[in-house]
Amino acid sequence: MEQITATVTVLQADGWHARPATEFARIVGEFGLSLTIGRPGEEPVRGDSVLSLMTLGARQNENLVVTVSFQPGDAESAHQLIEAIRELF
Repeated sequence: MEQITATVTVLQADGWHARPATEFARIVGEFGLSLTIGRPGEEPVRGDSVLSLMTLGARQNENLVVTVSFQPGDAESAHQLIEAIRELF
């Protein structure tokens, strides 16, 4: 299993509430890859679960680490997923 990691910054003035968390989980689900997200140095949560994402309580200007785990043949999809996630932030 391979991994790629990216750091994203929450830009929403209200932080990460239900609407952006739902959109995030939807995009992750469409790709069908394993993605986790969390604060640096803390235990990450599943990116395909709105409830897990809501437990982060991410605030505006907070950095989060996104990690996608994938099989070697899925590298292109993993990079596309990271780019789609970056566009949300």
